Amino acid sequence: MIPRTVKILLVVHIVITGIGLMAHMKLHPVTKSLFFWLASPISLFSLIVIPVLYARPATVAWGFLLNGMTVAIGTITMVYFSLLTFEGPFTLPKLFKETTLFQVLFLWAKLPVAYFILVAMKSLKPAREQKGVSNE
Repeated sequence: MIPRTVKILLVVHIVITGIGLMAHMKLHPVTKSLFFWLASPISLFSLIVIPVLYARPATVAWGFLLNGMTVAIGTITMVYFSLLTFEGPFTLPKLFKETTLFQVLFLWAKLPVAYFILVAMKSLKPAREQKGVSNE
């Protein structure tokens, strides 16, 4: 049985991923460049597969690991895209308006959510019995 807090965190994870995917599709249509195709399968993986992994105590660690990998890939590709498209002198207003800083921070919001899911689900996993040791 999945605790209620984990269910809420799973919904938060799915909402963050879904909003990120919709924002990506709006800002970067896949018909424009092959580079824009990278985020779509990763986002769909994060939207469909990772919540399934989070739902079982035995696979929650894999979900946490894969979530971290998708966040790292998304961060690297967004920063790379910002560096490729940034024009003119560097100023603080340009940093906020013309880069993917807010998108990266939004993506990083999945990390604490994943951590809280991991901690909550790991507490449900029963400890393995050792050979020759009884629990009496």
